Amino acid sequence: MRTPVWKRVIDLSVAAMALLVLGPVLAVAALWVLAISPGPVLFRQQRVGLGGEPFAILKLRTMTIPAPDEERSTVSVRNDPRLIRGAPLIRKLKIDEIPQLLNVLLGDMSLVGPRPTVQEDYDKMTPRQRRRCETPPGMTGLAQVRGNTSLSWPQRIEFDLKYLARRSFWLDTRVLSRTAWLVLRGAAHTDPPSENEWEAAA
Repeated sequence: MRTPVWKRVIDLSVAAMALLVLGPVLAVAALWVLAISPGPVLFRQQRVGLGGEPFAILKLRTMTIPAPDEERSTVSVRNDPRLIRGAPLIRKLKIDEIPQLLNVLLGDMSLVGPRPTVQEDYDKMTPRQRRRCETPPGMTGLAQVRGNTSLSWPQRIEFDLKYLARRSFWLDTRVLSRTAWLVLRGAAHTDPPSENEWEAAA
């Protein structure tokens, strides 16, 4: 399950360049979050990475901080009342995911690959579906540029497995180009799979 050299070279060079270009955008968004919602600018969440190993994914915080005695789900859905002001635009433009470039530089993630899942979702996968973790999780992937929220969860996993089988320099380049085009169009934020989608995958 070693990452190909060409893939790591692309990850390091493009992620570093993207951080330089997008740094000012992230800084403005971070100042906005600080101004309207007390608490840390970034949040970390445990996700499943390469080989099924956990890692902490980084995101710009777009939700309010719960009170110490408040219990709530960490899963966000569209029109979630816990979203801070301006969060829909931040998510629509994928600004909240810019910190994941640091995950790429650290080697936890790749620019292109299956989107990382939480442990609970990973535990529900079949052995075949878990093969998606044989390549590093990505900031974007084949499923995200081939339908994203219009796809069922099983369909997304099939695209992840197809990417694993066809992984190449040219495929990564096409996925990145398509992703940039979708973001410029204002691509919608990805919603989590519903419970009935998991039942369909069983």
